[in-house]
Amino acid sequence: MDSGPNEHANPPVALRQPGLRLVPAIIAVFLLIAAGYGLARYFDHQEQQKVASSDLNAIVVSLRENRDRLQVQHLEGSVTTIANTLGGWGDILRGEMKVKQPWSVDYTVDMGDLSLDDYIWDEATRTLIVRAPPVRAEQPNVDESRQIVAYEGPLITRSMQTRLRGQIATGAQKQATAEAAKPEHMAAASRAARDAIAKNIGTPLRAAGIKDVKVVVRMPSDGQGNSSEHWDVSRSIAEVLAERAGR
Repeated sequence: MDSGPNEHANPPVALRQPGLRLVPAIIAVFLLIAAGYGLARYFDHQEQQKVASSDLNAIVVSLRENRDRLQVQHLEGSVTTIANTLGGWGDILRGEMKVKQPWSVDYTVDMGDLSLDDYIWDEATRTLIVRAPPVRAEQPNVDESRQIVAYEGPLITRSMQTRLRGQIATGAQKQATAEAAKPEHMAAASRAARDAIAKNIGTPLRAAGIKDVKVVVRMPSDGQGNSSEHWDVSRSIAEVLAERAGR
């Protein structure tokens, strides 16, 4: 009868073996899940890198093809110029010529002045930051065909008229150039350039299939402490390409 109590005091070892065998299986499943997740993250990262690289290549091609001079603003006005001269025998004659005439000027940005050092592509925010060249006022066009002319003097000889017209042409061009270069006109042209450059760059990018791109233009006249802080921490496209070539 002694065998009875002993049998119940020590249960057979075989009863605990199924639970022990489940532990390695659970660990294996967990490792497979973790490995699968890690692979998925890896391939997703690789795909993102591939897309980003493809976008950058397309951007570079588009930017290198966009090398035109861009008109960003047009200004019109009128100038009144007065000229005086002497003529006749012993310069006894005095003649005056007063001319009012319209003029116009174009403000331009030469996109050919930009290099890949002037662009930053932020893939995370789909933002292309552009360090734009300065706006230039082209030589004004004075429309001599629409002159309003007034003469003063008892007699103005042909040679006097020639001298007067030369003075008028020089004076009108000088006045128009000075007017075009006024700070308020240059500031207005710079503001217009920001939108014109963004459109000029954004349109071919979208045509190349690069979607949802925000173009941020930084003009030379912009101060510090604005949205252009990216220039302090980001690399230009030229630097990214150089790093890629060195790998």
